[in-house]
Amino acid sequence: MIRFVFSTVILLGISMLVGCGQEATSTKGKTAEAKGNANETAHSGWWCDEHGIKESECSMCSSKVAKAFQDKKDWCDMHLRAKSQCFICDPSLREKFAVQYRAKFGKEPPEPTENMPEKAEKKS
Repeated sequence: MIRFVFSTVILLGISMLVGCGQEATSTKGKTAEAKGNANETAHSGWWCDEHGIKESECSMCSSKVAKAFQDKKDWCDMHLRAKSQCFICDPSLREKFAVQYRAKFGKEPPEPTENMPEKAEKKS
């Protein structure tokens, strides 16, 4: 029991040092918590423009959200994001999230900048 408590305290301490995962850099596929970069962008809005997903569900910006997807075995090891959010492996997934944006704002979502197949692979 003491080991469990000690381990939990250590993990919480590390989490606090790393950050909450709500900010990201403009570096493709790297969160601010992983980079520790001073050029961070706040992610306090409803939509994650970089990844084309609701911010509260973005597995690329939030380590807490990423952990939840990993625990559910919904994870793309190749691109380090939820498999159900990996537009690189399955570009058709983008439409699922675009529908949510259209329903809220009545217009097309911004083009994601960091969750898309390489330009040569795009069909649009």
